[in-house]
Amino acid sequence: MPISKNFIFKAVAGEYMIIPLSGGTVDMTKSFNINETGAFIYKGLDQGKTAEEIAEDMAKEYDAPKDELLKDINEFIAILKKKGIYND
Repeated sequence: MPISKNFIFKAVAGEYMIIPLSGGTVDMTKSFNINETGAFIYKGLDQGKTAEEIAEDMAKEYDAPKDELLKDINEFIAILKKKGIYND
């Protein structure tokens, strides 16, 4: 699976966080807050969807141009890769 098992995703009170695990315990000092759009992308990746499939889903959900969404999704995936959260 491309999403690293060294991170967990949590939604609490309308806030979304990706939290690293260190030695099997949560490390809140290095948590990564994301917005609703980031959560949508993260969940899609966690389901094994491609960036293209996520862009199609988002275009339907938000009535937005797929090409622009795909660009933003790829930028977000690059951030996840840099942080070691996503590995394709």
